[in-house]
Amino acid sequence: MIYKNTFKNMSSITLENDELKIIVIPSLGGKLVSLYNKLSKFELLFQNKENEYKKPGLNSDFASFDASGFDDAFPTIDSSRVQYEGKEILYPDHGEIWTSSFDYRIIDGYLELTCSISILPYTYKKLIHLENDTVKIKYNIVNKSNSPFPCIWAMHCLVNCSEDIEISFPKNTTEIINVHDSDVLGKKNLIHSYPITKTLDNKDYRLDRIGSSSLNKTEKYYVSGIVNEGKCSIYYPSNSSLFTINFDKDKLPYLGFWVTEGGFRGDYNCALEPTNGFYDDIDTAKSNNKLYYLRPKEPLNFEISLQLKKVEQ
Repeated sequence: MIYKNTFKNMSSITLENDELKIIVIPSLGGKLVSLYNKLSKFELLFQNKENEYKKPGLNSDFASFDASGFDDAFPTIDSSRVQYEGKEILYPDHGEIWTSSFDYRIIDGYLELTCSISILPYTYKKLIHLENDTVKIKYNIVNKSNSPFPCIWAMHCLVNCSEDIEISFPKNTTEIINVHDSDVLGKKNLIHSYPITKTLDNKDYRLDRIGSSSLNKTEKYYVSGIVNEGKCSIYYPSNSSLFTINFDKDKLPYLGFWVTEGGFRGDYNCALEPTNGFYDDIDTAKSNNKLYYLRPKEPLNFEISLQLKKVEQ
């Protein structure tokens, strides 16, 4: 079942079956604002703390808006300046998809969202549908120009967290690389063993667990190198729920993890972030030789599935 509705102050589209109910706002970049499992009565996504959404404009500061739900970060995460066809182009903070309005069509149980973007000549399309306890999203990004351009696509899906959740990185992950100066994990580019490492004061630290919201800190790290499989998950024991992300590891070979334990605006959430660049901005990914170029006549096509499953204790 797919139907039009209103979520807070925004026109929205709801997709619903016997197990899941999800809500999408086309005018906010096709943002997924709710992913709710009816059987476990669990809302996965971190919610907008305000009573309404503000509509951002191009080049808006991401932190000045809701910073909630699932946004697509494209063509960058952090703001970047790029030379393209003899001109300097500013890639906005968290890209431009989250500020863009999408056209939509409802076709045979699918929600199709499309947009022609302003800063570069490309089209962006995603197709969303439900299969039992899983949301499936197919992406199609097409360069309409005659020149390749550098870009990063990242899944920016902020989910609720608690101290009892268990985070599973892709199988055979043994190391992570810190990408965020930290009082706990040290300077950027430090390598840590996974899942247990040592803090700067030589205490054990679980990279697959979350601390309390009173810690007033944030962390960000990546799987060191490319992932061994396109699968990661978060288990919520107190909510009898398992959230699993399946993604194409050849198209999205890197995986980041972000957590704010009260350190960002007092928010308490985390995000597993499959991506095609390492890491976060164009210059850094280029210097790491881990930067993707979208070439004419070579569309970027991939699928992500989000399973929110009720599990028995």
